[in-house]
Amino acid sequence: MDINMNAAVTFGELLQKNPQASAFYDRCTPAQRQAILLQLSQVNTQSQLKAFVDNLPSSAL
Repeated sequence: MDINMNAAVTFGELLQKNPQASAFYDRCTPAQRQAILLQLSQVNTQSQLKAFVDNLPSSAL
């Protein structure tokens, strides 16, 4: 798994600040979590990452 570690750390920080996204992520299976983390490589900016986390509860896995 080739993930930008800065994006992964920021993803975790943003999850902590967003209870709905955090609860959604916590309910995911390990395979679903891996699929979410793999998408981080497509996120290029901090604002895109925040939008990704904010929209996580409404995503279809």
